[in-house]
Amino acid sequence: MKANVHGHKETRTRTGIKILLTSLSAMVAETSTFPIDLTKTRLQLHGESQPLSSSTRRPTNSFRVAAGIVRDQGASGLYKGLSPAIIRHLFYTPIRIVGYENLRNLVSADGSLSLSSKALVGGISGAIAQ
Repeated sequence: MKANVHGHKETRTRTGIKILLTSLSAMVAETSTFPIDLTKTRLQLHGESQPLSSSTRRPTNSFRVAAGIVRDQGASGLYKGLSPAIIRHLFYTPIRIVGYENLRNLVSADGSLSLSSKALVGGISGAIAQ
């Protein structure tokens, strides 16, 4: 009985470490890619704001958009809106990843699943995380 208690504690500790590391890696990934995503979104909005037939339309690219953000708002402008994105990933990513592992282990004792089963379990864990 005592070994079972320690095994349960060890599993909880491992799960806690997985949640911590998953949250940390999601924050690093979001912080690293956020300026690129912000630039892409601004580039898309720039294209939508211009009429298709406009002859005065100036060609633009991602570097020009990013440089405009830095010029107008400073380098920190590339990170405007980062806080909500990080908070989202603090919860969403660990629920999705650790949830997938737990569901996978629930469905298959040895963790081996067919591709369709993995897709189903992944879809369920993603839906739960949303």
